[in-house]
Amino acid sequence: MKNKCLALIAALLVCALLPAQVSAGAESAEAADITESCTVKTSGGKFKVSRLWDRQYRTAWVSDKIRRPWIEVTAPEEACGVYVAFGDKLRPWQVQAKRGEKWETVYESAGEYAHEYAPLDGVKTFRILYPEDRQTELSVSEIWVFGAGSVPGWVQMWEPPCEKADLMVLSAHPDDEILFFGGAIPWYAGEMGLRVQVAYMTCNTFERRSELLDGLWLAGVRNYPVIGDFWDKYSKKIETAYDAWGKKKTDQAIVRLLRQFRPEVLLTHDVNGEYGHGAHKVCADAAQRCFLSAADGGVYPDLGEPWQVKKLYLHLYPENPIEMDWDRPMASFDGKTGYETAAEMYRKHVSQQDAGQKNDRGVFERFQVEPRESRFSCYRFGLACSTVGEDSGIGEFFENIPGFEYLQSGVSVVQ
Repeated sequence: MKNKCLALIAALLVCALLPAQVSAGAESAEAADITESCTVKTSGGKFKVSRLWDRQYRTAWVSDKIRRPWIEVTAPEEACGVYVAFGDKLRPWQVQAKRGEKWETVYESAGEYAHEYAPLDGVKTFRILYPEDRQTELSVSEIWVFGAGSVPGWVQMWEPPCEKADLMVLSAHPDDEILFFGGAIPWYAGEMGLRVQVAYMTCNTFERRSELLDGLWLAGVRNYPVIGDFWDKYSKKIETAYDAWGKKKTDQAIVRLLRQFRPEVLLTHDVNGEYGHGAHKVCADAAQRCFLSAADGGVYPDLGEPWQVKKLYLHLYPENPIEMDWDRPMASFDGKTGYETAAEMYRKHVSQQDAGQKNDRGVFERFQVEPRESRFSCYRFGLACSTVGEDSGIGEFFENIPGFEYLQSGVSVVQ
């Protein structure tokens, strides 16, 4: 009898605990994408609304030019979040939930990020809109509507750009930071947990903007990049590139970046433009000049407080050479190396997978993350400017910079 009572008590305890355990498991499950089962209405637009979930960044739904354009979504179940990839222009936006016959604002954004997630409190009908009372177009490339559960890890919830950066990566175009700098971003941002600020001089389409954001997020970057508005014009000559951008305007842009983010280390392109691109040459040339200008309060005094970068590394620079080890397994990436992660980053640049250039023999070669043995190896750099002396050859960008000695061990500080 005593054993039966004990068994009954145990069974009751199991039954009492089971709902809590099931509930906890349900809460921890990843939220499902329920977009395709939603009903979508709009304030009127130029293209089919199916562009909103075709999962191709190159297409976007664009509203008519009206006051307060909107997209209305009705979900088959309670929606707990919506993730939006915007198209052409970024402006302040809102999410409003329908409560009875009224619309209630449940999320407001300053419109600073091209990809943004808005949590929803289990609503079934909501709308995305530009609230400004002026004629404008709402352009959205993709939306994802999620049901109950945890937000998937690939959904980007960006933090503002760094207040103070450890490393700044200056890239002429989206994908250059991968092809030529290899594992630098995943190693220092994702594995070592440093504050890495990425800045692009050009980005001519919203498609490429979305691709670069996907690549950076995969690499562990959480601070939103700076995306410049210089127009990309291919040239072999640095003079032609400067004519397109303006030498003074280029210097001002880079000095402003260095003074705003105050990096210890700046990393950018090859003086020869890797395969000869004029915009790459400009980045390398101007960075050397701005290394000095940013620290001089008498130069562009209206662009912020002077800041002295400690070290400037240029890709393939022959003086004070350094070879980085992007082949170390990274715990934060399940043992993948920096080079392997860079290759995954580049695959996020879908529009560039068939891009390339002719080699010296006139043979077309697709772009790739340049391997160690390549003449454009993403492993090789040189210390072009330094206030802390030359490197000793250990292969560490932060060598000789106080406070970063631990990096020489290669042990991650990310918990």
